[in-house]
Amino acid sequence: TKKMLFRAALNPAKRNARQFGSLLNMFQNSKMPRVPLDEVLVEAPANAATAVVTADAPAITTLPSGLRVVTVDDKNAVSFVGVFVSCGQRFEDETTMGSSLVLERLALGPTENHTALAMNRAVAGLGSHVMTSTSRELMTYSAEVLRNDISPMLEILGEAVSNPKLNTWDIDAAKSMLIEQCEGREGFIDEAVVSDYCHAAAYVNTPLSLPTAPSKPVIESITTEGVQSFFNKHYTAPNIVVSVVGGNHDEVVESVEKYFGTIGGEKVTPIQAKYQAGDVRNFGMQGDGMAHVALSFESVNWTDDSLAAASVLQMMMGGGGSFSAGGPGKGMYTRLYEQVLNQYGFVQAATCSQAIYSDTGLFTLYGTSFPQYANQLVAILVEQANKMAGPVNATELARAKNLLKSYIMTHLESRMWLNDDMGRAVQAYNHVKSCSELCAQVDAVTAKDVQALAQKLLSSKLSVAAIGDVSGLPQRDEVARQITA
Repeated sequence: TKKMLFRAALNPAKRNARQFGSLLNMFQNSKMPRVPLDEVLVEAPANAATAVVTADAPAITTLPSGLRVVTVDDKNAVSFVGVFVSCGQRFEDETTMGSSLVLERLALGPTENHTALAMNRAVAGLGSHVMTSTSRELMTYSAEVLRNDISPMLEILGEAVSNPKLNTWDIDAAKSMLIEQCEGREGFIDEAVVSDYCHAAAYVNTPLSLPTAPSKPVIESITTEGVQSFFNKHYTAPNIVVSVVGGNHDEVVESVEKYFGTIGGEKVTPIQAKYQAGDVRNFGMQGDGMAHVALSFESVNWTDDSLAAASVLQMMMGGGGSFSAGGPGKGMYTRLYEQVLNQYGFVQAATCSQAIYSDTGLFTLYGTSFPQYANQLVAILVEQANKMAGPVNATELARAKNLLKSYIMTHLESRMWLNDDMGRAVQAYNHVKSCSELCAQVDAVTAKDVQALAQKLLSSKLSVAAIGDVSGLPQRDEVARQITA
């Protein structure tokens, strides 16, 4: 019996060897000329095109109503259209909490002039679909269309943001979807959940502490009156930016004036952020059975001169999980990989992240481990935080700057992300920085800039967020005493 099993295992190996030998003989006996791999096969013709059609510089127009239009014409047959409304969770209060998520789900709902079916058929007729997303400071509507369909898409989006019909039954349906998602994510821990806890700890009892994924009781408390009030207050012309990649600026402005012209109102800004440095822990959430710990510091806002240095520091810290889904070598030379993940087998993930807003920011070191190693995980994160203000190796600085520039360039190659960047830039600066400007700012960052920024971060009060089996974790004040600016 053993001999039969051995022969059965051996036969496929022999067969594969014979097949490989036959294939090798076929190539060896081929009469095709053998060409070295380093030899040029075809000389480039002398009159070959050596230039590409360059895109126009971004153009910005502010309409009399205060609504702003930004475009860049890349001369492409496909365009990307976006509408950016300055509103989100941090604009909500006790009576309007959850409204931005409802409006996100009713993006192509009924309007005063059209049914929901008509709105969706109009989008489908253009061979497109509308994507919506909401964050703490921004609501985004976007779609990719053929260049000739920019105006029809602007008509659809203009109708969606100027004349929505907020029926009670539609809002109830949106609430049902939100509750279903909430129940499906119960006990689930990911980066969004951790971020919500970090914000709850850092901005205690302020609008920035509101979660992006509210609880079931909050969703059930959403009312039609609250959603309507939120819409009327924040969907104003000065709060809206229309961004188009791949369109003629004058034609886009003409369409925006036609389809967004009825929108008026005043500029609405959120309540000033107050960083308070707290300690939030969810002892009851078992989730994946791991201990999740995040140490956060107040960071820079969108207009801070140290924004480039903060971004370089984030790239330098890097990190990831014990399994790299991006392929071998992704981020393997960042500090959190080299000094944490490669050194401590019990650490399952270690990352560095930033949340940047109009008037504040949050810089976070986050890690996960088995519960019995939670205290050691905190000590490791504290050590890495203190090292941020220490010496910066020239090699790691250059690597971090190159990585950041690579992200910027790759990001701006996509018309979707270019459109997103333009809309956010106009909301933040009323100006769009070119790729060369952004890269020049990165190149200008020095080791002293990074160290100074790190010292500024560490001099702010520490916020602690912990989820899972973290009952033995030291108190915030005890951890804060170990932080040295």
